[in-house]
Amino acid sequence: MDDGALPQPVVDLWRPCLFLRAIGLWAPARLRWLYSAYTVWSLLQLVVSVAGQLAGLQGHWDHLPTVATSVCLIVTSICTLFKASSFALRRGRVDSLVSRISHNLSTFCAHRPRTRAAVVWAARRRATRMFDTFLGIGGVALVFFYLGPIIQNAKDARVAASAAGNETLPPLLGRNLAMLLWWPSGQPVETPAYQLTYVGVCYWLMLLYLSTSTLDAFYVTVIIYLSSQLKVLNVDFLSITEGDDDSPAEETDPLSKRGGKHELEAKLPKGYEEATDQRTQERLLECIIFHQEIIKTVDEMESILSASILVQFLASTLVICFTAFVITTAENKQDLPTYITYLATMFYELFLYCWYGNELLAESERLQTSAYSCGWVGRSAGLQRSLRVVMVRLQRPVCLTAGKFYQISRETFLLLLNGSYSYFALLHQMNDH
Repeated sequence: MDDGALPQPVVDLWRPCLFLRAIGLWAPARLRWLYSAYTVWSLLQLVVSVAGQLAGLQGHWDHLPTVATSVCLIVTSICTLFKASSFALRRGRVDSLVSRISHNLSTFCAHRPRTRAAVVWAARRRATRMFDTFLGIGGVALVFFYLGPIIQNAKDARVAASAAGNETLPPLLGRNLAMLLWWPSGQPVETPAYQLTYVGVCYWLMLLYLSTSTLDAFYVTVIIYLSSQLKVLNVDFLSITEGDDDSPAEETDPLSKRGGKHELEAKLPKGYEEATDQRTQERLLECIIFHQEIIKTVDEMESILSASILVQFLASTLVICFTAFVITTAENKQDLPTYITYLATMFYELFLYCWYGNELLAESERLQTSAYSCGWVGRSAGLQRSLRVVMVRLQRPVCLTAGKFYQISRETFLLLLNGSYSYFALLHQMNDH
């Protein structure tokens, strides 16, 4: 990194891609047609899970906490199915987008290799921390979902032992599952049918967890690298009139030495000012081209992500509301860790999009200040006119939106939380009545 070498690959996505490949959403270079069958299988499993949960609600509509628990998983499953299908259909465009971002970061601001490399390395570290934290929180919630039925079965076994010979005990006592599902002949209770059913439910939960968490981590990682492009462009604007990383301005540009232009005018070589202005104009042109390329990548990301993030925002708002309701009305306190970690996962998922989307917006808004601070004073009139035109265009920041309804920012995060709280209060009123 000290010599300005960029990491390889520039856009590091191997962690999310590894998990996406495991669930059928990232085909390898070989055997693509065979792998597509696995992709269809994974998507069908999500469809079966949603259908089973919807049908399983029959006979439980009068118990609002049970309905709320199922609705959380159903909404998450439907949202995940939509995002996974959309991602699979747009895989080619995603590859092109990642390649374009990598090309931009490798091509532009070459006169500042150390600074550019530092920005890219920092993006890689932030993406790694985000991915590990996000999947860690979701993994804890998944483990609690797995352990909940086991703990409840142990308690049911003690109840059954204390009431041995009581024929009124329900047949499902000690045969709990992690989610409410519909079964053609009733939930299996005999061995080994129950154990196989439990393993199947665990598989569905694992698929749901990996699909939604990994897809979100993948998209947020791409947003981090989109922001890195803007950070590099800010550096590019600030260094229009400066020297290279290895050649400080005071060594390459005599005008910047103490004493100023009037003291050194006689020492300047012939044509120096023209050469300096030409170099400055070339760098400004590079910034303009870089900015246009960034706009194209953000627009493409918007096209790929917009519908998915809108569905995710709506789903997260409902899930946070229903999960909070389940926590506050839970009759069985042993389930609280499961739903608290699940709520934390949904909360963090929403937060990631808004936090890094706001970072993209903030870096874009900073471009005007960077362009104004490039040291234009004393430069040619042509450069100043060009810079004014550029700053007019920079007044329109680039940003991501959710279906053109919400701008992905921290303000949107607070807006969605307020919406979740409103639904939460309404649910409490309904439950009290």
